[in-house]
Amino acid sequence: MQNKFEELTLPNNSEVSIKENILIVKKWNWEYEDCLSFQKQAQQFIQRNRNLKVYIFCNHPHVFTLGRGNERGVEGLVKLTPEQSQLVKYPIVPIHRGGGITFHYPGQWIFYPIVALKESYSLEDLTNWLLKSVRDVLTTELKLENVITANRLMGVWMNKSKIASIGIGISKFVTEHGLALNLLNDEEMFLELKKINPCGIDPTTYITAESQLSGTSENLIERFHQAFIQSKI
Repeated sequence: MQNKFEELTLPNNSEVSIKENILIVKKWNWEYEDCLSFQKQAQQFIQRNRNLKVYIFCNHPHVFTLGRGNERGVEGLVKLTPEQSQLVKYPIVPIHRGGGITFHYPGQWIFYPIVALKESYSLEDLTNWLLKSVRDVLTTELKLENVITANRLMGVWMNKSKIASIGIGISKFVTEHGLALNLLNDEEMFLELKKINPCGIDPTTYITAESQLSGTSENLIERFHQAFIQSKI
């Protein structure tokens, strides 16, 4: 690999490619905190090399992540009380982003874009691109209908149910974290979600693409991923 990105220590057992100024890293079933460590490394690298980008695609074993709260005046965030944190059986990892608690599980497709923001490319530009790109692939590749993006309760929605969540942190005008799309059903995770604050988003609001498909869900994560890469990057 030619290497404008040679400073980075790449994760074991990952698929890596370079497209122009973008390093693309894919690793399924990546332990959350190991992935978070690589995100931090990539963020620091982009802070020094602001014309480059690192795109991380992955999913994680079951885990909850807890943001820093209601930083943007958004109502309806999923919050967590100390009592509830004792009830859930999966790890809860505090992270550097706004918002409340969210969840990850192996049936998600996750995209963490590590990019430098600037006057000509704002956080709003990035979030709009992420949301609309995911909506487009759900519509064209999976043939789902009534898929929309929402800026108030940030995410991708389908028939008033949430199918993808987004949360981005920023340090020195370089992003971390990103978007998680619920592709496959996971009864265990959605049972755990029911233990979370009913004053936040009702857990039954969350759906998966698999639950809405009329066709096969075979190889769904890789199928969605390849369609996204080919059409959006």
